[in-house]
Amino acid sequence: MHVYGRESIKTMLHEKAYLFKITANEHGVILFPREIEHEQISEEDIHYVPDSQGNALAGVIKPGHIEFRYHHGFPDEKVRLLMERILALPEMDFARESEVVYQGRVLIAKPDAS
Repeated sequence: MHVYGRESIKTMLHEKAYLFKITANEHGVILFPREIEHEQISEEDIHYVPDSQGNALAGVIKPGHIEFRYHHGFPDEKVRLLMERILALPEMDFARESEVVYQGRVLIAKPDAS
């Protein structure tokens, strides 16, 4: 599983209120600035196309929160398992404590701070 674009968001991670985009599937993730549209960026096996035409999810990341829009090829359980794998990657350490939301439903809750 590959993480592309980590360098493009590296400086944003030092901001209190960062917001950037993510495209993800079983091959990996692409991280990129919010000024770029999801369909404008891809890698060999990771392609987002509107209306569920591509093979990847589109989402946004902000501190403590990752949210994906609907894709008919990604049922809830597939998204949850995918994101568990992605969040375990060393390059994604900044997001490890994030909740993951898909279509307004929390699939991975933030760890309990108690």
